[in-house]
Amino acid sequence: MSTIETLHTHTTLSDGKLSHKEMFDLAESLGVSVIAFTDHDTVPTSAILDELETFRARKTKWIIGSEITSSLPKELAPREATVHVIGLFLDPTNKDLLDHCHRAQKARIKRMDQMVSKLQKLGFKITADDCLEMSGGESVGRPHIIMALNKYPENNLVTERIRLEMANEASRNPEIQERYAHMMQIGERQYPYALFLSPEAYRDGYAEHEYMPDLDEAARLIRGAGGVAILAHYFTIRNKMSLDELEHLLAEKRIDGIEIVYGMREYGTDGEKTIIREREALREMAKRHNAIIAGGSDAHSREDLEYYITNDWFSGETAGFTANILATGRVDKKFSSLE
Repeated sequence: MSTIETLHTHTTLSDGKLSHKEMFDLAESLGVSVIAFTDHDTVPTSAILDELETFRARKTKWIIGSEITSSLPKELAPREATVHVIGLFLDPTNKDLLDHCHRAQKARIKRMDQMVSKLQKLGFKITADDCLEMSGGESVGRPHIIMALNKYPENNLVTERIRLEMANEASRNPEIQERYAHMMQIGERQYPYALFLSPEAYRDGYAEHEYMPDLDEAARLIRGAGGVAILAHYFTIRNKMSLDELEHLLAEKRIDGIEIVYGMREYGTDGEKTIIREREALREMAKRHNAIIAGGSDAHSREDLEYYITNDWFSGETAGFTANILATGRVDKKFSSLE
């Protein structure tokens, strides 16, 4: 098996299902060489950092990071989109970064309340308390909302009703048919997002973040905390930011790099050819501008990371990512267990 890194993972600190220790132990058992913890708009607490320090001598190495939720650059307004920017090698005690995390978590609570209200109007049984219970804290994401929906079996009937409504409209509407077919190819894990929990979902159960820095502000925040700013999973914003517009950002050094390993579950669907072409275009773009390339599993669960490692034709492409970042001289190994 090739050397495998995952510079994009999530834990229970945001919307993952495993603690830092559980995710680290799993990664080590699967032969991962480097794992970056990149929870949404948060960084490890002092207690978690102390725990990570006890892993410093172990074979798998860890990196402190975060996935910053931002909006598009100002020149692309009034388009609306959520852009995720990965920060790697971050100082988790940086004041500006911690201030951002505090504001973002408060906004997530308000966003959760808005989505709960919309879902109730769609006929779902769900409360804010259900979502908070699933999150175990204040960092509430859509996976927690889905877990809260799954708490009540009767919600399966509502989801199925909406799916059938979409299937019925798909028979008359080619655009809906394309979206429906893609949802079915990816499988049931995609249903909530495609049906009611994304900006372009079939029914309106989604709410946007009230507070978000724009992409340039997010990059400044990451760099100010000692890290490098890397655009995450481009395919989630391809309809809002063209490849030419992304290249403009790289050319002006407004971001440090781009993920080129992402979207594994698009393979085997009708989106496979598009994702292959897109990822190749991003590789070439990064070369033209001497930009950092990164990526990983975006794992939120044991199953996600195991699936990623099993498909080493994909995950093996990450070999050398960390060494190449260190070679830029832009980051300090202090915020990792790398020697």
